[in-house]
Amino acid sequence: MAGADRQEVVRPEMRVAEVLRRWPELLPVLVEASPAFQKLKNPLLRKTLPSLVTVAQAARMGGLEPEELVARLNRALGVEARPEVPAGEAESLLGTPPPPWLSAPLGFHLDVRPILEGGGEPFQAIMAAAQEVEPGKKLVLEVLFEPIPLYRVLGKQGFLAWCERLGERHYRAHFYRRGVGEGPGVATGPGALSEADWQDYQAEVHIEENLEPPLPMMRVLEALAGLKPGEKLLVHHVRRPVHLLARLQEEGHAYLLRDLGPGQVRILIRKGG
Repeated sequence: MAGADRQEVVRPEMRVAEVLRRWPELLPVLVEASPAFQKLKNPLLRKTLPSLVTVAQAARMGGLEPEELVARLNRALGVEARPEVPAGEAESLLGTPPPPWLSAPLGFHLDVRPILEGGGEPFQAIMAAAQEVEPGKKLVLEVLFEPIPLYRVLGKQGFLAWCERLGERHYRAHFYRRGVGEGPGVATGPGALSEADWQDYQAEVHIEENLEPPLPMMRVLEALAGLKPGEKLLVHHVRRPVHLLARLQEEGHAYLLRDLGPGQVRILIRKGG
């Protein structure tokens, strides 16, 4: 609804906990929207997971488009509003190419589906399992939905993430703990780029604002696949693509990044080989 006050409508970047605190009458609307939200019926769980998850992320976890869930919640409030999803929200890894580290040794395998199906909260079990994984090994989770909030939580502990859908309510999430020398950032070493490298490149890719993940990453990786080792690709992006940058480093591609302001990020990539 044009001109609607930001505080009077549900917005994609709001935490689920905040939405339920302000509008408790929206709980049955959420529960009805997707089977993934059934556990919100448990009062204890409403104090844990929702505090970590935005409405946009919850939508992805429930197999819904963020805009659709937001509009549904606002309609229940008697408001016709479809606020846009902010850049960087609800980034899904489903459909992205398998990363090189997928064949890394297994450090810990945990199936949290029974916990979720029983109305439990597996967060502490997942954190405990992550502590058991040594650098260079991976944690594998069997879950009922894509665990998008865990990407950032475990990312802070040095994990890279990838996820695949195996069935209607069966997702397998892989988390690889980087070893020494595998930290994030601009690729360094003998093949590192310098500021002078911005002057020329062999290919160029533009990422539009409305392009849904994982399409931006796939478009860049496809463009890189068409280059020879040593050739450069200039990417015009609308945000800092954290998953793409991690992927570039994993595959040995050097890159430089320039943040030119809101919605303007330039990335220069030199294909490794």
